[in-house]
Amino acid sequence: MKKYEIALFDLDGTLSESGEGILDCVRMIFSEMDRPLPDEAEIRRFIGPPMFDSLKRVGFEDEDARLGVEIYKKNFVRHGIFKNRVYDGMKDVLEALKDSGIRLGVASTKYQEFTDRIIKMLELDKYFDVIAGSNIIAGQKTSDGVPRSNKIEVINYAVDVLREAPSDRVVMIGDTKFDADGAAVTGCDFIGCLYGYGTREEMEEYYTSGKPVFVSSASEITGLII
Repeated sequence: MKKYEIALFDLDGTLSESGEGILDCVRMIFSEMDRPLPDEAEIRRFIGPPMFDSLKRVGFEDEDARLGVEIYKKNFVRHGIFKNRVYDGMKDVLEALKDSGIRLGVASTKYQEFTDRIIKMLELDKYFDVIAGSNIIAGQKTSDGVPRSNKIEVINYAVDVLREAPSDRVVMIGDTKFDADGAAVTGCDFIGCLYGYGTREEMEEYYTSGKPVFVSSASEITGLII
């Protein structure tokens, strides 16, 4: 018997190494809006949460944050999206899980448009039964169904599309505290990817419903799920 029926993967820092493109486009927001650039540690915190929320966190008012999101989207489509690569061994992991009959999903708070495009560009779309991204753009809901802006909402949406499964048969694979918290709140097991952008300490702190397990490379994931 398989350990899990459903495996959900975060995108940035889990499926793909994307930090360079994201951070380049974040820096362009501050440059184009003639605002002082935060220090590097603060800039790196932009990887993971929705861009609107990150801009609000560093002091942008709603209107400026929405403008910042538009600047980010413009530059990400032109430049940042292409600075993405699949982590070594990940395609083998997805192939093995798919062959075992596990239903696979992407659960990312990156905008749905970008999530879809990146998964297709990286030739990963054939592995996934659902690709779930955020449908909240610059703090405003789109027409794309039930609102989903945070990891909890995205996970719930993905599981619902996959026709549900008992929570103890769903595992979330991610690399940040947002993934850990989303898994804890929704009752999923959690695998933390130490090769990504978060820290072990944060993931342990935010996964409050049990003890997470960790991997140092993508290739270690398969044995924890099948």
